[in-house]
Amino acid sequence: MLRVRPLVHTTDLARGARFLTALGLTSARDPEPEDSYAVFDAGSGRVALHACTAGSEEDGTTALAFDVGDVRDFARRTAEAGTAVELTEEGHGLAARITAPDGLSFLAGAGPRDTGAPASPLAVLALWYTPDAGAAARVLADVGAKPRISSDAGTRHDVRAKNGGLIGVHTGPAVGCGLAFEYEGDVRDLLPRISGAGFDPTVVDESYGRSLRVAAPWGAEVRVCEGRRHVERPAA
Repeated sequence: MLRVRPLVHTTDLARGARFLTALGLTSARDPEPEDSYAVFDAGSGRVALHACTAGSEEDGTTALAFDVGDVRDFARRTAEAGTAVELTEEGHGLAARITAPDGLSFLAGAGPRDTGAPASPLAVLALWYTPDAGAAARVLADVGAKPRISSDAGTRHDVRAKNGGLIGVHTGPAVGCGLAFEYEGDVRDLLPRISGAGFDPTVVDESYGRSLRVAAPWGAEVRVCEGRRHVERPAA
């Protein structure tokens, strides 16, 4: 079992929750919300919010993370595939920590196989920026993600998790993570709900289709793309 669950650090958990709800996510039933931690389900994938102190190193950052069924079994299979794994008790219980060749480190923790989330055209798209997109794609393959689409130049790879969510690997000079979404429909349909919640979205027409852009409460710009049509070929 593998599900994309990026972790967003924010100083205003309530406003972050309102933002995700305006995009179309729903509060998760498992785990139940806490004062400093809450999870939200999209139609595919989920997003976790974690409260942090203003001005801290984490403030406003997004970390790549996953839900898995059995942490120890996941760690064993990932190691057998060729990627080193460390078991850790940090955070919310036992988790597997993977450190990629570019230095990016992420956690995989236990999550429900069935989230009970309502059907939705919205999918979580975690973004991984790296100088070595090929190495990042290999790590994602080792943890169980499946290839979706790639660029001919090998500078961009999209993969999917079996139990929900997408990851986009982008070549860039610095290592980092971000949060975006993919929407199977017209993103303009989202404008009234997002604006009504007090946020200021804009829609941009680009060569590969429309995308909605909106400033998140934690300081990042979040994009909602209409189904990815800008790739050059399907991945094998």
